Amino acid sequence: MMHISARRTPAAPGAVAQAMALLDAGEGAYFGCDAGIAGMHPLQACLVARPLLALHVFADGLEAQGLTPAGSALLAHAALAPFMTASGRGKPGGAAIDALRAFHACLGHSPDAVLLGALGFEAHRLAVDAFEDSPADAPVGAPGTRLGMLYFGDCYLQRDAAGQWTQVTLTLDAVPLSSVGPAPAVATAPAAFEKDVAAQDDFPIGGYAQVVARALVRLRELPLVSLTLSQSFRRNGSVTASSAFARLQSVNPAPASFFVNAGQGERFFGASPDLQLAVREAQLQSFPVCGTVARGCGPVGEAQAFRELVNEEVDAASLAVCSDALRNDLAPLCVPGSLRLLARRRQMSLSTVVHTVDQLQGELRPGADAWDAIVATAAPVMVTGTPRRVALPLIEELEGSPRGWYGGMMVQVAGDGTALVGTILRAAVLRGNVVEVRCGGDLMADSDPPREERESRLKALSLWRALGMEEAAGAGVAMGVHAGANAVAVNLKAGSDPFAQALTDVLKGLGYILQDDAQVTVMAGPNALAAQGVSHTVALGDAAARLLAASGYTVLGIAPQHGRVMHCITSPEAPWPAAAFTSARYATLAVDFDATPLDVQSSWQVWARDEQARPVVLAHSQRRVVCLLMRPDSLMSDEFARGVLRHCLQFASVQGGPLR
Repeated sequence: MMHISARRTPAAPGAVAQAMALLDAGEGAYFGCDAGIAGMHPLQACLVARPLLALHVFADGLEAQGLTPAGSALLAHAALAPFMTASGRGKPGGAAIDALRAFHACLGHSPDAVLLGALGFEAHRLAVDAFEDSPADAPVGAPGTRLGMLYFGDCYLQRDAAGQWTQVTLTLDAVPLSSVGPAPAVATAPAAFEKDVAAQDDFPIGGYAQVVARALVRLRELPLVSLTLSQSFRRNGSVTASSAFARLQSVNPAPASFFVNAGQGERFFGASPDLQLAVREAQLQSFPVCGTVARGCGPVGEAQAFRELVNEEVDAASLAVCSDALRNDLAPLCVPGSLRLLARRRQMSLSTVVHTVDQLQGELRPGADAWDAIVATAAPVMVTGTPRRVALPLIEELEGSPRGWYGGMMVQVAGDGTALVGTILRAAVLRGNVVEVRCGGDLMADSDPPREERESRLKALSLWRALGMEEAAGAGVAMGVHAGANAVAVNLKAGSDPFAQALTDVLKGLGYILQDDAQVTVMAGPNALAAQGVSHTVALGDAAARLLAASGYTVLGIAPQHGRVMHCITSPEAPWPAAAFTSARYATLAVDFDATPLDVQSSWQVWARDEQARPVVLAHSQRRVVCLLMRPDSLMSDEFARGVLRHCLQFASVQGGPLR
């Protein structure tokens, strides 16, 4: 057994940023609980850059790799002989976990001997009895595929609940450790997911909803209570991973934030709402999450989102199923009667969405440890379904591509058994010049396919923003509009509009340039001319009313209504996620919908309504025209309203046809 001593010093200014930057080029990992519910989620973080060792996990064993000269020396030390004996391939189920236990035992179960890394979705194969109850046609994968890796470093950074960073430097008996200097040439382990991936989505717009509809049929046919499906979006792009992750952390801190350089040019990062496990002194906790609603702007928008979520019976039922199934997985590891529900449907607010969270707590029985809990909850019911053995082959059948890291686990385990585990969700994976974002959701028999598709795309939005690809990759890809719908130029006709300069500023802020011969026209102002049959146009305020009048709507003059705040609700037909938003009315004209012939109205879809349920956003699919009876460019309008304008411009820029 090797003795470890640890020296703790306050982290130097810039140390965290420097260590993060190292992960762009070299292997290592960051895992932090950066946000959550006060008093529930344990705020902390760990960062390992330039690790000594990489422990590669396989279904049939474990391979240890020295990443530095000191790491190679450590593996050759006599004190690690029991670990090296336990390592290797071609071993029975559970051997990799036994080897990880042996590693910590060789280091005296020191609380400072931290293993940090990631296990992919297929890590459920680590269980000794992984396939005993599986259907005959269940996917098993290739035994030579790496399931994940854990890193060990002699120098790492830790953040406490107060946000203070500490540098931990280890000294090990008779081993000259140093993280400085180039690593030796070593044979790389098999890649986790070697197949080249093209820069294309798993499904076209509407395709995921069709898959969900097929899944609902299977849910009724099979002994399934729930099923979780996902889809990937892929784009070509050049991204600096550490910078993108820093942006994601700043705008979307989450209970399980992570950034991993897995070697061989593969890096992934994300902000998951799901802190899967926390283990300390034999006390085990889990925090299942279910239900997602777009968060409105400000306290009012947040309250409206929570009200919608709390009143959603399907989401409440889904979370109950997740908690019961998770309890079923963890109960064999706990002292009988100790595993209980501490909190039910606690409200958690993140940057773009709100969720509800349950909290389970139990006491590990003698002989059980954090590794047992990790194996028991690998590919948890929250990302597979209930029962898991029935859900796994159905996921293989219905999804458009292998999950890879998605649905896997970020794992941090110390030698004394303290552990933190987060589910890898809402992650961006970078392989070469291809960027992949994958998101999904839990399905029940009464789930709504279009809503599930909108929710899936909504979850991806914060990642596209962090990547700086919301426009280049198409914000519509994340929110329901074709990627080709991006207009890079618009023809602004707003000469008589009193707010023409402000509108110009908003359009430029959305990434558009003004060009007289652009395909898409933006009309605003009281004197804007709207001819019958106009196409590829977005009209605002009175210009929108005039355009509707030219299309056959009944439009009346009214007393001026300027600077009036409007509270709007998205309609199900809109190509952006359902949400409430705030805009402004500047109007001297009003549309009389009751007096407008139904055959005229049938050619238009209503995408949003005001608090009196009057249409305020109308779209004509064949002409690619959108009329906004509001001013999303006003300072009274929130960011979501400006996002609505962007989606309307994207819609107007493509050729006419069905909306979906």
